Amino acid sequence: MVTKKTSSTTKAETATVKTEKKETAAAKAIETKKDTTKKLETKAAVLVDTPEVQAEEVKETVKKAAKKVAAKAEDTAEKAVKTVKKAAAKKTAAKTTKKADLKTEFFLQFSGKEYTEKEILKKVKDVWTKDLKNKVGDMKDVKIYLKPEESAAYYVVNGDTTGKIDL
Repeated sequence: MVTKKTSSTTKAETATVKTEKKETAAAKAIETKKDTTKKLETKAAVLVDTPEVQAEEVKETVKKAAKKVAAKAEDTAEKAVKTVKKAAAKKTAAKTTKKADLKTEFFLQFSGKEYTEKEILKKVKDVWTKDLKNKVGDMKDVKIYLKPEESAAYYVVNGDTTGKIDL
């Protein structure tokens, strides 16, 4: 069966299709508005949360920076302590060196003769090495007693070896 369409039926169908299109467009517009609102709400929520997030990030950054500064301060303090200790050690060494730098010369004069401390010590070392067959490095302590009236020097090496040198 074939039916003939009349112009009034076609107009009604066209109007129905146009109405459906308008409703669909309106529904899409409403949906789009809803989506836009959600996006705006989400953006607003992000903007509201952002200062808190930024504050937390700033706090973390400050904490990290504070830790670095504290570590550097500790390193600097340790270096300062080491420097002070080194300076104190140098001062002590300088004082000790100043005392050791005192140069003395000893002369013994009698009966028209003159002997120095070095000459007498050399004679003691010669006896120690040649006569007693010891090494100079073995000498730890040397005491020399002079007796000009006998023209002699008596010595004690390391507290146990004694002898006499004629001047």
